[in-house]
Amino acid sequence: MTIFSIRRLFLRTFAVRALSLFAFAAILACNAAADAGTDASKKVDIRSKLFETNLENFEADTYSNAVGAMFSAFERQRGEAIKKGPKGKVGIKVYTNSGPGLPTPKALVDAVVEQLVKRGYSKQDITLVDMSRRRLRESGFLPKLSQIKAGAKDNYGGVNVVDIDGRKFFDKKWYYDNALTPKNVRNASNAEDIYDPELRKSYLPIPLFLSVDFWINLPVVTDMEGLGVCAALGNASIWNMSNNERFLKSPANASMAAAEVCAIPEMKDSLIFTILSMERGQFVGGAVFNSRCTFSERKLYMSADPVVLDFISWECINKYRRSFGFEPISPMPALLNYCKELQIGDWDLRSHERVFVDSRKKRR
Repeated sequence: MTIFSIRRLFLRTFAVRALSLFAFAAILACNAAADAGTDASKKVDIRSKLFETNLENFEADTYSNAVGAMFSAFERQRGEAIKKGPKGKVGIKVYTNSGPGLPTPKALVDAVVEQLVKRGYSKQDITLVDMSRRRLRESGFLPKLSQIKAGAKDNYGGVNVVDIDGRKFFDKKWYYDNALTPKNVRNASNAEDIYDPELRKSYLPIPLFLSVDFWINLPVVTDMEGLGVCAALGNASIWNMSNNERFLKSPANASMAAAEVCAIPEMKDSLIFTILSMERGQFVGGAVFNSRCTFSERKLYMSADPVVLDFISWECINKYRRSFGFEPISPMPALLNYCKELQIGDWDLRSHERVFVDSRKKRR
């Protein structure tokens, strides 16, 4: 096959996928409209709620109080307590891909685990998930190798830790298929390598969504080539599957791939909420940590809608980019509109009720 033919094949494939994306959105919209009359009266649309609180500092006690108040507020708004379900397991997706300089705050993770234990789960029922075991270890979510040799257990204080790169927690039936091949294969001379079906697949971590009652997303805010902004949606998609490097520098494909992964029903429906801490984020440099391009705000957000949290992250990143003399990310990242079309959530703040949660420690 000539290079021209290959190019035409790729363009046709991309066009078909784009049409499929919006056709899928249309089907979802029709189904939602048909069900609106029955479901709306029975259940609160918890995705329309945006919870926020101010943090006095970033100490463990402060996070404990804030997360406890957030859990309680979420339960009140939903009209249903969070409790142990039939599967008896919970997944927590953390972010450590920028290394120890920019991970999900450990105090936040500890506070979430604390609330889950209060609601009937043991630490052994909870699993932390992220891409790299090495990054998890560097960020303090796993003990050092010297500590393991001395007898320490290879977990996070009794909480299981699973890495995606290890490929031990996949199911051959559960993967995201995309025609984009890894960069190191696109220029290969062997046609068999280019069309190897395995190169099209990105496997999803089973312990995060199929074997749990629900999972919780704990991202970190960064900018990201391809997506524009990487926070709740990026942590649940690009940084949540194998063979992801093919999307990292492909703006035309990354946003669509992230939206399609977030729209997988089993993945979307089992995500109970995202908690986003602004303790530290990065506005320039992507996933490569640069301390000179970080920001910190004493804010904690929580929502069952990851799209609105990415909109807030985009506005926050642009605020700091402007103040430091960098061009803002403009226009709004396409990912947000793709996800709105697929009914993953809504970036428009006007469609959300902002619920302020008082998390200050009660004075005696």
